[in-house]
Amino acid sequence: MRYSTSRLALALLMALSFIAPVFPLASLAQEATPAADEMMPEGFTFEPLTFAFDVEVASPFNLLAARLSLEPGTVLPSDESDPSVGIVIVESGTLTVQVEGPVTVTRGAGLGEAMIAAEESGDFGSLTESIAEGEAVTLEAGDAAYLPANVAGELRNDGQESVVLLGFLVLPSEGMMGEATPAP
Repeated sequence: MRYSTSRLALALLMALSFIAPVFPLASLAQEATPAADEMMPEGFTFEPLTFAFDVEVASPFNLLAARLSLEPGTVLPSDESDPSVGIVIVESGTLTVQVEGPVTVTRGAGLGEAMIAAEESGDFGSLTESIAEGEAVTLEAGDAAYLPANVAGELRNDGQESVVLLGFLVLPSEGMMGEATPAP
């Protein structure tokens, strides 16, 4: 089966949407709410990795999470006919993302501090960085990118060491099985 990069990215967004209602950011900053440490069961850690705001997803849909590796020089293309959206999070190495649509990036370094500032100010838009259509952006370990649907582009490893990333995709339910099921 072949999945495009945008499908991988969206699955992460959906995983976060399942956790967010359990640990809403705004309520953690309220004085009447118990401290975050009191809300979490012993032995449990919650570390937000990225965000994508105002994402529209058609129902029904499928979720896919995968760990990907790109050796130096590898290019993973995305097709403009791909209806899925996704998030990729770099675990190690350096990844270049370039697509013909807007990309939203969160930087892993300092995300915790940025979240505290956003909770205090109410401005969660400062957690993300907007990358213009067609512009290449370099992601390092801890960085993440939201990739929109129906855009051509690529993920590539321009570096000298392997890149390992997590990909989360949301795709129409017929999209995932349609590619894997032979036509009668």
